[in-house]
Amino acid sequence: MDQQGHFPDIAERLNQVRIARALALLSPLQKHLFRLIPFLIQQNSVQYPGFVDPNTPCGIYGYKAGSLEAQACDVFKLPFIATEVDFYAFEGVYAMGSTASFGQNAKSDVDVWLVHHADLCDDDLALIKLKTERLTAWFAEYQFEVNFYLVHPLQFCGDMSQRTVCQSSMAHEHSGSTQHWLLLEEFYRSQIRLAGKIIAWWPDAKLNPELLSLGNVHELPASEYFGASLWQLYKGLNKPHKALIKVLLLEAYASEYPHSQLLCDRLWQKTLAGDFSTANDAYYAIYEVIEAYLLKQNDSRRLEIVRRCFYLKCGVFLSLSNQGKDWRYAKMQKLVQEWQWPNSLITTLDDCEHWHSGQLNWFNEQLNELLLASYQTLLRFASTHELNEGLKIEELGMLTRKLHTYFSQDEDQIAKLNLLWSRSVAEAEVTMVSSTKENQYYLYRQGPKPLNLLGDSAICKGKSPSALMIWACLNGVSTPETKWYEFGQSKVKSQRLTDASKRLLNFIDHDWRVSKLDLCQPWHFRKLIFILNLDCDPTIGWRGQEMMVDVMNANVFSLGRKQENMLGALDAICLNSWGEWQCHRFEGETAVLQALAFVTPGLRRATHPVDMDVISCSQRLRPQLKLAVKNLLKQTVRLCQQVQQSSTLVQPLQISHTRYGIFFNPLGMAYQDLSDAKSFYQQLARSHLVQLPRPELGDDPFSSMPNIIQNFAAKGAIQYFLRQRTDSLDVFILDEENQLSHYVQSGSDMSELVNKVSHHYVFDEFYASKARFNIPQFFHLVRVAGELTVRPFGVDMNNANVEF
Repeated sequence: MDQQGHFPDIAERLNQVRIARALALLSPLQKHLFRLIPFLIQQNSVQYPGFVDPNTPCGIYGYKAGSLEAQACDVFKLPFIATEVDFYAFEGVYAMGSTASFGQNAKSDVDVWLVHHADLCDDDLALIKLKTERLTAWFAEYQFEVNFYLVHPLQFCGDMSQRTVCQSSMAHEHSGSTQHWLLLEEFYRSQIRLAGKIIAWWPDAKLNPELLSLGNVHELPASEYFGASLWQLYKGLNKPHKALIKVLLLEAYASEYPHSQLLCDRLWQKTLAGDFSTANDAYYAIYEVIEAYLLKQNDSRRLEIVRRCFYLKCGVFLSLSNQGKDWRYAKMQKLVQEWQWPNSLITTLDDCEHWHSGQLNWFNEQLNELLLASYQTLLRFASTHELNEGLKIEELGMLTRKLHTYFSQDEDQIAKLNLLWSRSVAEAEVTMVSSTKENQYYLYRQGPKPLNLLGDSAICKGKSPSALMIWACLNGVSTPETKWYEFGQSKVKSQRLTDASKRLLNFIDHDWRVSKLDLCQPWHFRKLIFILNLDCDPTIGWRGQEMMVDVMNANVFSLGRKQENMLGALDAICLNSWGEWQCHRFEGETAVLQALAFVTPGLRRATHPVDMDVISCSQRLRPQLKLAVKNLLKQTVRLCQQVQQSSTLVQPLQISHTRYGIFFNPLGMAYQDLSDAKSFYQQLARSHLVQLPRPELGDDPFSSMPNIIQNFAAKGAIQYFLRQRTDSLDVFILDEENQLSHYVQSGSDMSELVNKVSHHYVFDEFYASKARFNIPQFFHLVRVAGELTVRPFGVDMNNANVEF
C-alpha cells in the first residue's frame, strides 16, 4: 500500500495529542467551552447562543456530537440536540496559533478557522459572520476569548483574482493582503481539527474526499516577507514580545531563501518518525529555529531577549510555589538550566505582573529596537524583489501610517508605554529634575530625597514639565492620588504640579478610536489642551490687584502702566485623529500667537467639534488668564471656519507694547506687528498671509492648484493628489512642509503610478532609514455633480469606519 495511505492516521494521532495538551492547560469550565465550539457551529436553533436567523448555514462535514458535548450543554443549561444536517456548510472547524503549544498560557485566546463550503453566497457568509460575532460575545461572558475567521477553501490555492475575492479586508485581527502563504504555513504547523475533514498538511499530499488541502505552502514568494514583517510590527504595537518571535522567524526563513525549510515540514518529519513528545511542539519549534539562526549569527544579545520573550509568553513561572506543573514544566526547567539563568532573573520575570514603569520602559525599548532591526533586515531582503502583487497599496498605506504614529522620531510626540503583563504602574510619588545643561527635564518614580534618586534611572525625559506630566497621566503612572515634586523647589511649586496633573487627568479619556478612514486622510485635532505658566510664571512678580483686572476688563497680555504680558509660557497638548498625543512648547512675548498659528490648520480640518480646554497654573490671575486664552481659542476656531476662499479676516491683539494683527485665510493663520500703519494697510490690500510661504499671487504655486486641496494640506505627511485626464495624469504633491509641486504624467495608469511611488518610498535606502514608515498618502480628485471632490485612493468606503 502507498505510504501516504497511512498519513491521515498519523496526522490524526498528532491531532489527538494536541487536543489532550490543550485541554490539560484549560480550567474545568474552559474545557467545556472548548468542546462547545464545533457543537455551536453545527447547530442553528434559537435555543443556542449565537442564533441569528433560521436560514443561517450550519453543519460540519462528518460531525457527530457525543457524551462530552452533552455534559458541556448540561453545565451551561443548554439543550443537547444531536443534529445531523442534509447539507453541511463547513468543510471543517480548526483551532490554530498557540493553542495546545508551549505558547498557550492562562490569558491566551483561541483562534478558530471555519473553512466553509465554496458554494456559499455573500448573504450566507454575512449571516455566519454575525453568528460568530455573537458566539464570541457569549464565550467572552465566561472570560474565554474565541475569535472566528471565515476561510474560503480556495482562498490560498486559487488564482490571484480568486484569492482577492476570498480575502477578508485588513482589520485589527485580519492580516488582509499582507501575508498569504506565510499565514497558511502557520495554520498547517499549528492546526487542531475540532471537527470536519483532516487537513492534508504534509508535503506532496495525495487528496481524497475525506481530506482537505488549502494549498501548497512551498509556493511562498520572497516578496511576501515584507508585507508579513509589516503586519507583525503592527501586531507588535500591542504584544511586542509575541511579534518579535514571529518576525525573527521570518528573518531566519529569509536568511535561507530560496532553500528555507519551513516549520510545518520539520514538524511533519518528527511526526512521521513517531516523535509525539514535547519536542514536537509548534511554538517550541519556532524558538529552536530562531536559536539556531542567532547562534549562527553569533548574536547573543538578541538571543537573550528572545529567550525572555519565549519564557514570558509560555507563562510557566518556575519560581512560584503555587505554579501548577503541567506537561511543559519539566522542559522549561531544563531550558532555563541550559540558558544558565540566575534565580534573581527568573524571579523578576515571574513577577512581570507587578513590573513598574521603569522596568517596562527598558523591556519595551529592547523589543522595539530588535523589531525595527529585523524589519530593516527583511526590508533589504525584499528590496531585491517587487512588492508582493497581492499586497493592496491602501493596506500598505494604513499599516505604515499606523506604524509611523508609534515609531515616530518626533521629539514632540508622547510615547505610549505598553503595559505588557503589568497590572498597574501607578506611583504614589514622582519627582521632576531639571537639567539646565541639557535643557531637559527628567522624571523619577520616588520622592525628592537625594538618596532615593541616586543611581536610579529616569522613567521619562522631555523638553518641558508638561511633556513629563502628560506622559505620566496618559500611561497610568500619575493618578489623582500621586504627589508631584520638583527637586530643589518649594512646596508651593510642587503643589502646583500636583494640582495641574489632577486637572489634566480630568480631561483625558482613553477612547482613542482610530478608523481606517482616519489613517487615509490628513490628521486633525480631536482634543486640545493649553497649559499656561506651569514653569514660567510672570504673575509671581506682579503686585497689582486681581479684582481691579476684572472690574476694568483689563488685557492680561498687556497689563498696567508697564504693559506687562502675564503669559510666560504655553504648552499645547493635543490628540489628533491618527491617535498621536503631542506636546508643543511656546514661550516668550508671542507665545499665545505662536500656539494659535500652530493649532489653526488642525482645528480647521476637524470634521467634528474639537474638545478644548485651558489649564492655568499661574500663581495669580489664574481665572483671568484662562478666560482670555480660552476666548482667543474659541475666536480662532470661529474665524478659521468662517474665512472664504478669496478673503482674509483680521483680528487685532495688544501684547505688551506691541499691537499685532492676526490674519486668517484658507491656508491657516499668521500674525504681524501692526505698529506701522502703512504695513497694516498693505497687508489688507494684498489679501493673503505674508507669514505663510506664499509669494505674490501671480507666481503662487497654489493658484494653479484646485482649491479643495488646500483643505487637505497637513504638515508632517507627504500627499499626492491625482486627477485623471483623457491621456494623462495631473499630479499635485505636497511635501512634509506643505511645499507644492505639480507635474503632468502622460499616458499613466493611476494604480501603476501609486505602486511605483510607494515602492520608491518603501525601499529607497536613504528615505527608509530616515523616515521609516512615513510613506505618502494618495488622494483621487473626482468630479461629483460638477464639484471637484477628494477621495482617499483605493479605500473601500463600506468598511472605512472599522477601527484599526
